[in-house]
Amino acid sequence: MPAPETALSRLNDLHRFYDGEIPESERRAALLGAETVEIMAAVGQVAFFKSAIKAQVRIIRARRADGSFYPALIADLQLYRRRFRQELRALWKLRAAADARPAAMAAE
Repeated sequence: MPAPETALSRLNDLHRFYDGEIPESERRAALLGAETVEIMAAVGQVAFFKSAIKAQVRIIRARRADGSFYPALIADLQLYRRRFRQELRALWKLRAAADARPAAMAAE
């Protein structure tokens, strides 16, 4: 059975991969771990689609007020809502998986 992956082992792998300085983004990802990076990305996706929904609702209201409304605006809003729900479910699954990890692994 291979040894569990730790932040130190991930940093060692990066040191072996790069001849010079390790890019900051990869160093931070190695310190955080893949699971944490996935959760952070999912949080960003949820926030993006939430803001897209709010912006689209404002656009629809403004277009209805000035008479320049067209049906594709509603289709876009439906897409943003559908993607928001998909991303939110994915985030819930990632968080549930992280919460289910044994305490020894979570302390990493």
